Amino acid sequence: MLGGPRLPFCSNGCHGSCPLWCLNNQHKMASKLTQEQITEYKGVFEMFDEEGNGDVKTLELERLMSLMGINPTKRELRQMAKDVDKDGNGVFNCDRFLGLMALYHERTKNQDAELRAAFKVFDKEAKGYIDWNTLKYVLTNAGEPLNEIEAEQMMKEADKDGDGTIDYEEFVAMMTGNLFKMS
Repeated sequence: MLGGPRLPFCSNGCHGSCPLWCLNNQHKMASKLTQEQITEYKGVFEMFDEEGNGDVKTLELERLMSLMGINPTKRELRQMAKDVDKDGNGVFNCDRFLGLMALYHERTKNQDAELRAAFKVFDKEAKGYIDWNTLKYVLTNAGEPLNEIEAEQMMKEADKDGDGTIDYEEFVAMMTGNLFKMS
């Protein structure tokens, strides 16, 4: 028998149609989601499964993600599409989608931890913000230094509330290039 003996069906959100012998990375990743997340993501997936056959067109991935409030960059979206559409047939199933969402959450968690650690480096006194002088010094002296005008422009763009400091949310937007996505 191809693939080994047929085992009981999986319960990781793939409509009970996936035998355990085909257990793959998507299942392992999907097992990291909470039951609430699985239910939510399955519901959204099923909204896009127009034919009711368990598949969604890869072209719908951007709309599907944005419906959940996730707005990846075009580059991230291309990578996500490759991740869910392994065979290149232009569709993906719920199991692959759940694996993708688990991977997204894991990467987001890792990125958040890195950003919090970086923020703490600048916010030495744990005030919850970075003052302009500290940030300006770093921007003009570290890595690929900016000139004073570039540093001030970047800080003005990052300081959305205009209080002369950069709080954590503003810092994240600045570091991830999402300056224009903040409300």
